[in-house]
Amino acid sequence: MKKHSVVIAGGGSTFTPEILLMLLSEEERFPLSELKLYDNDAERQAIVGNACAIIMKERAPHIKFSFTTDPKEAFTGVDFVMAHIRVGKYEMRSLDEKIPLKYGCVGQETCGAGGMAYGMRSIGGVLELIDFMEKYSPDAWMLNYSNPAAIVAEACRRLKPNSKVLNICDMPVGIEDYMAAICGLKSRKEMQVRYFGLNHFGWWTSIREKSTGKDLMPILKEHVSKHGYLHPNLDAAHMDEDWRSTYEKAKDTWAISPDFMPNTYFKYYLFPDYVVSHSDIKYT
Repeated sequence: MKKHSVVIAGGGSTFTPEILLMLLSEEERFPLSELKLYDNDAERQAIVGNACAIIMKERAPHIKFSFTTDPKEAFTGVDFVMAHIRVGKYEMRSLDEKIPLKYGCVGQETCGAGGMAYGMRSIGGVLELIDFMEKYSPDAWMLNYSNPAAIVAEACRRLKPNSKVLNICDMPVGIEDYMAAICGLKSRKEMQVRYFGLNHFGWWTSIREKSTGKDLMPILKEHVSKHGYLHPNLDAAHMDEDWRSTYEKAKDTWAISPDFMPNTYFKYYLFPDYVVSHSDIKYT
């Protein structure tokens, strides 16, 4: 099986070690010959890069590893680019969320005025990465999961229609994990689903148990009508009050269109006054 060379763009992010560990966990299906990190912030890249170097030395010394701020070095000879950049970093995210709240509007990184501002910043950054990839490794593919995913994806479609870019988001997949738990299944992979819409604006029209064909929608509707997507199996990252409120509010979203199972992000579009009243402008 061919071994792949991968560069993670946005390599100075604190999420990068988790991505690295994910890649290592899938090495049987996706073997690596080389893994590189790229960031335009040398200080952040050095901190995260040195931490990842320790992980690679301990867990995968056979894989060539490096980190750099030089686009030519980073993008030359790669098969895949995994892009997760945040233009403006968390300082700008704070403004994206707090400025709209100051005026009584939803303050959220992918929705409303803040999401639009973040999108305008992200488009240029992602297009620059595509240019690097096409210049130094024209046969490579990019997996982009930089937010706001829908805005960035549409920009790529319009401005780079022939580029090898897949824009992805794990929000629907994350909700399906809780759906599986609600239905007593071990994994979302035991379900066969039909979903339409965008990553943060869509519905499930059919959810069945893959092995038996059993319709799981009645079980989910019964649970969501009372508890939303709240479930004891919520992972640690989603246990804070804001996430719990998001999953619970799904019951009100579902009540508007009870034939389908909704994405949790409808909270921001259908209940903006609720979101603002439950937000803290000093802590977002």
